[in-house]
Amino acid sequence: MYEEMIRNGRRLLPNETCGLISGRFNKCMTFWPMVNIEPSPYSFAMDVNEQDQVEKKMKQKNQRFMGIFHTHPFGQAVPSKEDIRSSFYPDVYYFIAAISKRSEELRCFKIKNGAVLPIDIVYY
Repeated sequence: MYEEMIRNGRRLLPNETCGLISGRFNKCMTFWPMVNIEPSPYSFAMDVNEQDQVEKKMKQKNQRFMGIFHTHPFGQAVPSKEDIRSSFYPDVYYFIAAISKRSEELRCFKIKNGAVLPIDIVYY
């Protein structure tokens, strides 16, 4: 899943990429790449209809929505002010990848009421 997220991020440089993550039992299992409907190196937005379609596919796999992924091209793997302001899901994981053509860093956070809590990523 990690490699798929990074590959997707690099493929669409210099713009931010985004996606949803699903899984079971607090284990993230599937990455769902989404179209950034506002392509930019500084922001992303997802289509509500595409989100609905993906959530149906999650249920078919007996998984639930667990996280949101997006990239910060040539930036840092930390939530921006806009990321914090637009975090509407306090119980999901926010995965942010700082990506350039030569390097990457993936970090995870929970964002609740403006507070950012780093979460350790455990790879299986």
